[in-house]
Amino acid sequence: MTRREVLAWLEARRPVPPDALRAGLEAAVTGAELSPTVPLPDQLALLGRRVLGRVVGRPAGGRELALELLVADAFITYAFEAQSEVDAAGLAALAERIAGSER
Repeated sequence: MTRREVLAWLEARRPVPPDALRAGLEAAVTGAELSPTVPLPDQLALLGRRVLGRVVGRPAGGRELALELLVADAFITYAFEAQSEVDAAGLAALAERIAGSER
């Protein structure tokens, strides 16, 4: 999916996330290289993993990382929401892909 498509999908979410969270989501999408061939659920999960990777890369970080953790969590949650919109039967497979990428 393109950045524009991902951002449009995020903008359509209800309830609307708080401003700081929305800004973090938008910044992560804007700063990422997205592949047009990767389906939305996988793209969102990948974005979440990238943000989480930045947090994990700063083990001495403190409260200043809280918003990034929320952004990572939101992307993973949205990945499952997007998958349920496309094909709820694929939720388990998405979970396996996400878990498998940790190994």
